[in-house]
Amino acid sequence: MLRHDRLGSTARLLAAATVLMGGLVHLQLYFDGYRNLPDANLGRSFVANGVASVAIAGALVMRRDAVVRLAGIGLAVGTLAAFALSRTGDGVFGLRETGLEPSPQAALAVVAELLSVALLAATFAPAVGGGVGVPRLPALALVAAVLLGAGGSSALWARGEGPVAVAQTPGSVAISGFAFDAPALTVPAGTTVTWTNADAFAHSVVAHDGSFRSDSLGTGASFSHDFGSPGEFTYLCGIHPSMAGSIVVTG
Repeated sequence: MLRHDRLGSTARLLAAATVLMGGLVHLQLYFDGYRNLPDANLGRSFVANGVASVAIAGALVMRRDAVVRLAGIGLAVGTLAAFALSRTGDGVFGLRETGLEPSPQAALAVVAELLSVALLAATFAPAVGGGVGVPRLPALALVAAVLLGAGGSSALWARGEGPVAVAQTPGSVAISGFAFDAPALTVPAGTTVTWTNADAFAHSVVAHDGSFRSDSLGTGASFSHDFGSPGEFTYLCGIHPSMAGSIVVTG
C-alpha cells in the first residue's frame, strides 16, 4: 500500500510541475509580445491560462481529490485543443501560426500539456491512484514557492526590453504587435521597401506571387526588396499567415 501511495503521489506532483510549466510558458509569451496583439482577447486568454495553471498546480500539491486532477486534465486538453485551432483556418482570435512557432515555447508547452494529461490520467488507474496529501507545512512551502516563482518571473518578463527602433522612411514597414504597421503601402516605382521586425518573435515576409521572400527575421532583423515595376504586390508572414499586407507600386 505504501508503494501504491508513493507512486500516486509522485505522478500527481510531477503533474503539478508540468501544469505549472505550461502556465509559465503562456505568461512569458504574454509579456514578450502577445499582450500587444490587435485582438486583446488572445493576450487575455494567455493570462487566464497562466493563472489557472498556477492555481491548479498549487491545488495538486495540496490535495489528491479527483476533481482537482480532472481540472488539470481539462486545462491541459483545452490548451492542446487551442494550440491545434491556432494552426488551422483563421486561427484563434485572428492570429494563425504555423508548426512549433514560437520556438522553443510552443514545443515546451505541448510537451508539458501532454505530460500533464498522461500523468494525471495515470492517477485514475487502480495501480497508481491519487497518492496521499503532502503534509500541511511542506505543502504550504511548495505552494508559496510556486506563487513566488510565478510572480517573480512575471515581474521580470513584464519589464522586458525596450522597443526596437525602426527608421521612418517612405519605404519602411515595421512588424510590431503581430501586424505590419503599414498594411497598405503605396510607393513609386524604383522604391526599396524595408521590413524590420520590432517584435520579440520571429516573422517573415512572403509575396503571394513568389516575387520576394525573406528568411525568418529575428528581433531587429530587416529584409528589403526593390520594386521596379508598377503593380500591386500582396504578401503575408510565412510564420503567421493571418498577418498580411500589400505594396502598391505606381508608375
